[in-house]
Amino acid sequence: MGELKAIVADDEENVRYLLIDLIKSFHLGIQVVAQAGGGEEAMKLCQSLKPDILISDIRMPGCDGIRLLEALNKKNLEIACIFVSAYTDFEYAKAAIKNGARGYILKPVQPDEMYNLLKSVKIQWLQKQKHRQKVRRMEKEIRKLKAEVISSEMPVDESGYNRVIRKALNYIEDHYHEDISLESVSEVIFLNKNYFSELFKKETGKSFVQYLTEYRLEKAKLLLSIDGLKGSEVADMTGFQNDSYFITVFKKYEGCTPKEYSASLKGERKGDKA
Repeated sequence: MGELKAIVADDEENVRYLLIDLIKSFHLGIQVVAQAGGGEEAMKLCQSLKPDILISDIRMPGCDGIRLLEALNKKNLEIACIFVSAYTDFEYAKAAIKNGARGYILKPVQPDEMYNLLKSVKIQWLQKQKHRQKVRRMEKEIRKLKAEVISSEMPVDESGYNRVIRKALNYIEDHYHEDISLESVSEVIFLNKNYFSELFKKETGKSFVQYLTEYRLEKAKLLLSIDGLKGSEVADMTGFQNDSYFITVFKKYEGCTPKEYSASLKGERKGDKA
């Protein structure tokens, strides 16, 4: 997933180089891409380089660390900010935490303290990258499914559905992989949930939960036909709470586990080739 990019800001050059050497010695996969001698310079570098981490002195000429962090927040730059300072002023620490700083370390910097803080930032960064990859992969699969598949639950003659229920069905198609419910969909279409529940069953012949479950299962079956996807990944991509719940529901509706279903598809493909 690459290295984290960091910027070090301090008005004392020797301190900057000491911090840079310290960061390198940790071997955490954090690369210092720039250094700044003041807050305004650090702000410009953050805007242009978009680092993952900013390690900054709290008191600098022109623009102190607190004002720098406030400016970064206003521009919605997702940068983990760590302050280092020779001052034990509680108000500075309070203002730093209030504005979302990840840490406040006193000079002289203790290596263990800095290491643990940077390691924590790195772990959180890795988790965020993993989540983003999962979302991108899921979106890719959804686009593929939309392009290739017409769900068997939807009738050929769509005019038979009430306009409001049609909106609800479209919402299910677009959001089935998310944590949606009768309550959340009823809010989207501006109907009382009890009335919506009755209307939905009248129009589709199925309860909302049954319809959503069957829709998710159809998508899951399509994903299980894709080599390389695990059952737990399919469960996550189709909106099931967890892998064990997915297995239970799948077996109830299909008479076999997702793993058995996937294996049967592979067997069919081998038989076709033979």
